[in-house]
Amino acid sequence: MAKVISMPRLSDTMEEGTVANWLKKVGDKVKEGDILAEIETDKATMEFESFHEGTLLHIGIKEGETAKVDALLAIIGQDGEDISGLLHG
Repeated sequence: MAKVISMPRLSDTMEEGTVANWLKKVGDKVKEGDILAEIETDKATMEFESFHEGTLLHIGIKEGETAKVDALLAIIGQDGEDISGLLHG
């Protein structure tokens, strides 16, 4: 089953983050512990690692875009998995 990855709260004062760089692209295999992206917070740029394994199926926040904490950052699941319910639900 696909897992929604949300914009993390990387500091106590963080309310939004900017994706500085994606280190994985849609279709890439992801292992637990792999660095998915670099996220700029109000204090620093930090690496964000995956807590799930599978395939990166969707990127919800593009490089250079800013989003609030808990916004849909990405979806990881199995190749060919239907994620339409996660995108519109």
